[in-house]
Amino acid sequence: MEIDGRLQLQALDKACLSLYQRAQLLARAGTLRNPARLRRIDRLIASAIEGLEQEIASVDGRPRTRGAGLLVGMLRGKDLAGGLAPTPPRSSDDPPGPTYTLALRGEGKSIPAPDLLGFLSAQGKTGLLEVTTHLETFSVELHEGDIVHAQVSRTLPDQRLGDLLVAQGSIDRLTLETVRDEWPTERLGVVLLRENFITTDALLTALQSQIQLLFNRLFTAPIARFSFWSGPAVHADQGMRLNAMALILEGARTFDEGSMPA
Repeated sequence: MEIDGRLQLQALDKACLSLYQRAQLLARAGTLRNPARLRRIDRLIASAIEGLEQEIASVDGRPRTRGAGLLVGMLRGKDLAGGLAPTPPRSSDDPPGPTYTLALRGEGKSIPAPDLLGFLSAQGKTGLLEVTTHLETFSVELHEGDIVHAQVSRTLPDQRLGDLLVAQGSIDRLTLETVRDEWPTERLGVVLLRENFITTDALLTALQSQIQLLFNRLFTAPIARFSFWSGPAVHADQGMRLNAMALILEGARTFDEGSMPA
């Protein structure tokens, strides 16, 4: 490496430390006067991390598994240092609620996720499927075999509901960020419908896209453990009932296209 390159890396290292120290000061102060400024900083950090990941990949010749969205999450209070998996939303050893009973459990790669979901759907099951990998936990709610809700413990930036609504033209970015700032603790879809920012059809379209993207990730996820709890659907989105096999087949098609040589 050239000498000026080393100096640049050393300067970058010090700059990152300075950024960290200032972020800590703001966090301890607990106040935020200009959310728009912080969002701009957040986007700049995401872009910088993506550039560094590309540089690392060019050095060691291997694709990186930790993208900008995951690392930016560290600045949002998620403990992802050292390559550790994010903390699952709850322990999969305990039932989601008093009305649930454990119906199926397994460990390792004995049953691929698509086969597991296909089986539960074909049996017309109602309940909650939790699939844990080394990086994240997927939660899929079924009602009589249909998918009515799905979420993951680590949502990628471009797969968040708001970003999908912007991408499909249902809402503009400024309105979305305003809603997030004014109602930070409420479910985004509920607020957008209540305040008449979007239509029900637009929300269902975005939710379907979000669930499909989640299924595409789940299709190739190496399972560490899974549990299926029989019980009522709790977080079902109104009007959302998706055919599990259609989602699985689309996930398989996406995987095949991604595996084809360029």
